[in-house]
Amino acid sequence: MATTAAVIPALAAFDHAQAPAIPPADAKTSDAPITVEEITPAAADEKSTVRVSGQITNTTDKALTDVTVRLRYSSTPFSSRSALDDYASGDGGQASAYGPETTLDETLQPGASAEYTVKAEAKDLGLGAYGVYPLAVEALNESGSSLGDEYTFLPYTGGSDPDPIEIAWVWPLMEMPQRAGDDTYLSNGLAESVGANGRLGRLLAVGAQITDFSLEPPAPDEDADSEDGDGDGADNDGGGAAESAADTDRIPITWAVDPALLDDIDRMASADYQTVDDLSAVSGDESPSTADHELSSDAQVWLDQAREVLQDEPLIATPYANPDVAALLRNDLEADAQAAVSLGAETVERILQRPADPSIAWPPGSVMNSATRDFYAENGASTFLLSDTAMPAQSWVGHTPTAQAPLSLEGDTDGTALIADNGLTKVLSQKSSDPGDSALAQQRFAAETAMIAAEQPGTDRTIVAAPPSTWNPGSDFAAGVLAASEDLPWLAPVALEDIEVDSSADPMRQELSYPKKGGSREELDGDHLDGVKAIRKDVRLFNSLLEEDSDPFRPAVLRLESAAWRAEEETADQVSALVARAVEEDMDKVHIIPGEPVTLASKTGTIGVLVANDLDDHTVRVNLSMLSSNPERLSIDDPTETMEIGPGRRTTVYVPLSARINGRTVLHLNLHNVEGEPVSEEQALPVNATGLGTQALLISGIGALVLVIALTPRALRKWARKRAGGDGSRGVQHNGSASAEADAETSADGAESSETTDGS
Repeated sequence: MATTAAVIPALAAFDHAQAPAIPPADAKTSDAPITVEEITPAAADEKSTVRVSGQITNTTDKALTDVTVRLRYSSTPFSSRSALDDYASGDGGQASAYGPETTLDETLQPGASAEYTVKAEAKDLGLGAYGVYPLAVEALNESGSSLGDEYTFLPYTGGSDPDPIEIAWVWPLMEMPQRAGDDTYLSNGLAESVGANGRLGRLLAVGAQITDFSLEPPAPDEDADSEDGDGDGADNDGGGAAESAADTDRIPITWAVDPALLDDIDRMASADYQTVDDLSAVSGDESPSTADHELSSDAQVWLDQAREVLQDEPLIATPYANPDVAALLRNDLEADAQAAVSLGAETVERILQRPADPSIAWPPGSVMNSATRDFYAENGASTFLLSDTAMPAQSWVGHTPTAQAPLSLEGDTDGTALIADNGLTKVLSQKSSDPGDSALAQQRFAAETAMIAAEQPGTDRTIVAAPPSTWNPGSDFAAGVLAASEDLPWLAPVALEDIEVDSSADPMRQELSYPKKGGSREELDGDHLDGVKAIRKDVRLFNSLLEEDSDPFRPAVLRLESAAWRAEEETADQVSALVARAVEEDMDKVHIIPGEPVTLASKTGTIGVLVANDLDDHTVRVNLSMLSSNPERLSIDDPTETMEIGPGRRTTVYVPLSARINGRTVLHLNLHNVEGEPVSEEQALPVNATGLGTQALLISGIGALVLVIALTPRALRKWARKRAGGDGSRGVQHNGSASAEADAETSADGAESSETTDGS
């Protein structure tokens, strides 16, 4: 208490609510002039030897000799958290005192690197009481000119342990939506992310806190049915998560998952899939080119290990795809928000084989308005994980208040707000994967938490460390800050669920507010949601064809309403176009197969219309409608019976026709749902009626009979004369006579004909 009190006057001017953002760090690569790879100890006391190790690289075009590495420091501690930001950006007070140095033995050729270690006794640095002090490491050439430097921090306890503050961790397993339709992924990035070296792979492995944890898939020659009878090679080779965890004293963390991400990984792990080659090339008119992929063994292993690690751990979940609840409620889409809650709960239980805790809600951006609060509360939430921009500290509070605060709910119900410190969230978001970044980032975490502990010694306070949902830390950094929660003397880890609110204490925070920045200004805009509404109309029409109230596009529509699209408007438009096209393509799979033009050879007839269901997984129920373009010429007995067609099947509908007048008529064919709404593209079928009808056939038959009666006598006489005239050889021998006889016969026939005519 005595040592920490020495820095309290300097901290009195600190205003936590106005702590500036951490400036983006310059990218560190292996060819940076100087990198810091280790600082020990993270917190020094008067007996400590401070060691800084790293690497020097010659980035010039000349050889370097007698390269020197030295420490710089200041014996004046930082007065506030905002001063840490100023120092890191180069704007604040610098480390101007020179400390120990070391000189490299070898000559550095251009592009060559060498390791260094420089150390100093803490007692020789002139540090005073508990606090955080500036520290820098600098490389100099033989003439004393600076080659490069790095700024860092040195927490110093001054020989006495400060009163610890509690720290509770939220560990996110989240990602922006990865699919448009169920089988089409926007890229193959998720398959890489769940691997041992991927973002989600690192988060799961570090959060598990298991020494022999592994995400390596089983070797190809390993049989899934192992000799011990387990029958699951991935579980056996995955590091034995469940057993190792039981023997490990782990830092308590609360896992936070997005059910849509679990669904994306599960789909990738269970069947072949396809990815869009170039999402930027997606347009409303053309389907994008895609690439086919086999199911992901990495995804299978990741899910197996996630089930084991998270089986008995505190677990919270967002609604499906982490929807922008505030925007949905504002745009009359509460039903979609409710569907996301239901589908999210179902998905978590189906995939992880356990439920998430519905009593803790984590709204998008860690902010919410009163309508969003009421929505979550109606779905079982009583504790809300928020940012300190949603419930800032009171203006008179000069320190970082404790994370827990009472929150009034609808109906005078008492709720709890757990406030994640914004400054700590930004510290956790620092770059930590490139060479040298991890050690500096860990030291900044130690400095930030040490400053918080120094602000109000002797009081019970809790801080919540909640990295952003897209957190992408290096493995060393993530493991380092988690371990620091227990190793640093001013921190004590606690489970999120064990944080309690002291209702008798004076309120340190303002009432719930909904900021413009990070809140209302960032919501999904009306144009995007209008597009989603248009897709939902097409989805509703498609669903009306299916049996059992099936809704296969519900996950795809909910993914379009994710808060992740707030900062990705162009990508959101492209994904919306993909989903709209997928709905249209599936609708087109229920269709009439065009037939050939029909010729109707009689007054009545029957035609067959072939209807196909090319959907792979759904039975449909449709009605066929037909309309004659000229009902006076051709009438139809319109079919009214509903057809039920199984997946991949076809059926023929027979329709009676009746022609009143001969000629060409066009039939217009369409499919309707059971409510009578058209659900397919109209087909035109030409029909040509050529039949004469019964009366015309009777008249024609009588005329033919009269003609037969009139011609029969002539035919009989002709036959008789031929018979009386002998055979054909006689006619050949007496041509002249035969000709005369023929002429006579012709004359006789003519006279007979005249007589017949006259007689008539």
